[in-house]
Amino acid sequence: MKKITGILLAGLLMLSLAACGSSPAETDPAETTETVQQDAEGAGKETATTHQFQCVEGEAQTVENLMFEEDVTVSGDKGQITFVNCDFQGNVVLTANEGTQVVLEGSTVAGQCIFRNETKEATLEWSFPKFLVDTKVEAVCEDCIGAVLPMGDLELVFDGQTYTMADAALFVDLSNPEAGFVPYTGQEASYFCVVQWWENGTKNVLVECEYDPNM
Repeated sequence: MKKITGILLAGLLMLSLAACGSSPAETDPAETTETVQQDAEGAGKETATTHQFQCVEGEAQTVENLMFEEDVTVSGDKGQITFVNCDFQGNVVLTANEGTQVVLEGSTVAGQCIFRNETKEATLEWSFPKFLVDTKVEAVCEDCIGAVLPMGDLELVFDGQTYTMADAALFVDLSNPEAGFVPYTGQEASYFCVVQWWENGTKNVLVECEYDPNM
């Protein structure tokens, strides 16, 4: 979890994906993390008995070593849930409108990572609901906002189109944040993001990346 935790604590400046004062990434995981572990000995994965997870603003929870045979739904704004070593045989559906982070660490998704919220109009200052992933996934935004952050130069399928780091239009160096966003021309980057929103009725899909010296 060290790699993803480092990214969360970096502040996720990209696209204001962690808005000041509202992002769970700014909380202390040691104080707020609630661990749900069905297989304490780690000998394998157990079949999950629940497929609905409610996030609470400013709090984080971790779910480990489970196999989900049905679609999983995550709801609630401005929370965080991390699935560690889990297998999703269906979809992972995020219904939050703002701020919630679903982290998939060492987990597999046979279906899709789906955004299903009621928000379309937003700006880059919005704290977007997001998936953070460490493997290739297929993401779908159902006519709404959403952002996906692959943790490294991974392939991401977003609404049917494949993206990699090379598709980024903008770049920010967290070791020199005062420089702000500049065009991406192949600079060393730690991760990238694909984000979708509407502004004044116009659909926007933006790809950008960041360099994090702590990674």
